[in-house]
Amino acid sequence: MKIRTEKDVRILHEKIKDELGIDVETYKNEEVASSFAELLSFPTYIVSWVFRPVFFSFLIYIFGFYVLNLVHIEYVFYTIIGLLLFLITGISLGLLLLLFKMKNDIWRVINYSLDIMKLSLQDLSSVNNQITEENKKDVLSLLFKGILHIVTIPMLSEAVANKIPFIGFLISRILKKILTLVSDKLEFDEEKIEINLEETEGGSETINSYIKSISSTANGLELITNITFKIARFPILLFFIISFLFLTLFLYIIN
Repeated sequence: MKIRTEKDVRILHEKIKDELGIDVETYKNEEVASSFAELLSFPTYIVSWVFRPVFFSFLIYIFGFYVLNLVHIEYVFYTIIGLLLFLITGISLGLLLLLFKMKNDIWRVINYSLDIMKLSLQDLSSVNNQITEENKKDVLSLLFKGILHIVTIPMLSEAVANKIPFIGFLISRILKKILTLVSDKLEFDEEKIEINLEETEGGSETINSYIKSISSTANGLELITNITFKIARFPILLFFIISFLFLTLFLYIIN
C-alpha cells in the first residue's frame, strides 16, 4: 500500500484500527513532538548550507553589473531576469548541499519512529488475535507506514516549519518525500518473525519476536536511506543543472 495523498493516510489509519486494533494517532502527543524538535539539528547549519549559496549568488549578481558589458535595455533584463536566475540557482544548490548534510538527522528520525513502533507493539494486548502466519509480515509494514504517515511526517513538518524561517515549508516537503520513499522500500525479514498462535497471555513472545525483527531491520536501514537520498536528490540536482545552464546561456547572450 503506497501512501501519496491525505485520503490514503485516512484509509491507512482506519485499516490499522480495524485490523490491528491500534489507534496510531495516540502516539502523536506533546512528548513526541518535543522529541522530534530535539532530534532536528539541521536548523543550526541551514544558514551555511542554504542561505550561504544564495548569498554568494546574490554577490555574483551584483558583481555582474560591473563586469558585464550592459547597455540600455540590457540593464533592465539583467536586473529582473538575472536576479531571478541567480536566486533560483543559489537556492537549488543550497538545497542540494543540505540534502548531503541532513542524512544523519533523517536517520535519527527513522530510528525514533521505529522506537515508537516498538512502544505501540508493547501496548497491544490482543496482538495474538490479530496475527497469522499469512499476515505476520504485513502487520509490521502496515504499522510502520502508520507511524510514519500519521505521527512522524505531520509532527516533523510542524517542527521544521517552526524552526526554519522562509523555506521551512519547502524543507518539510522534501522530508516528507524522503520518508515516504523509505516507507515504500522498507521490508521486514519474515524469517525473523516467529509467532506462537497458541499463546494466550498477552502475546508477549509474539511482541518480542516482532521487536527483534524491527531491530534487525533497523540494522539494514542504512542502505535504504542512502538509496532514498539519491532518489530525493536527483530532481533537485536536475533542477540545479537546468537553472545553471539557463543562467550561463543568459549571461552569454546578454554580454
